[in-house]
Amino acid sequence: MTTTDTAAIQPAMLMPPPQIPMSPLELDGYLTGVIVTPQAAPIRPGTWMARLLGDDEPSFEDEEQINAVLVAVALHYNTLLRDIDRSLKRMETDRIVDHRPTFLTCDQKPTHDAVREWVRGFWKAIELAPETWSELVHDKRIKVILQPFSGFFDFAGRSLHEIPDIDDMLDDDAALIPRMILLLRKLARIRQTTSSPPALPRRAKIGRNDRCPCGSGEKYKRCCGRA
Repeated sequence: MTTTDTAAIQPAMLMPPPQIPMSPLELDGYLTGVIVTPQAAPIRPGTWMARLLGDDEPSFEDEEQINAVLVAVALHYNTLLRDIDRSLKRMETDRIVDHRPTFLTCDQKPTHDAVREWVRGFWKAIELAPETWSELVHDKRIKVILQPFSGFFDFAGRSLHEIPDIDDMLDDDAALIPRMILLLRKLARIRQTTSSPPALPRRAKIGRNDRCPCGSGEKYKRCCGRA
């Protein structure tokens, strides 16, 4: 999907339609996860759209309402994709990380609950490509990119409050997440590029005095190249 150079719309301003069982923070985290999943083929829209609707079948009054939902989600996705790619370019050229997930909507330090809610949506995107993300977790070179997210994952039975200085650790992790988003997006783009099929080599020009490629043993000019 290509992006356009139009005025950016802040994702935080786009409220998810009421039929989608995700909060604005979850939706932003979810779509971010879909965009930055580092695999050769991007997650298909039909796949991540279906996950948006949840387990319960949503009720729509008519086709117009369905279209409104799809348009709103697509607008958020396209806006987020454009914002992440622009921020990645700036990080590469100016070494500045200016990407702002919705849990960073102001200059104040985000609450851990807000980051956790955003990461909950990100986790739902991870569940769409478990093999890809499992591979990253076991790659020592890339595992560090995922580390800032892990403190906000909701794992049953985990008691973070028993960890000394956990609040300071989570503050540091939240501050690192925007950079890690861009690094994951860069990895995704690399994988998508390197997985593209190579261009077919051009057929070498056959000289008139070369052996004919048909295998006859004759010179090309006396065989298939005969005028």
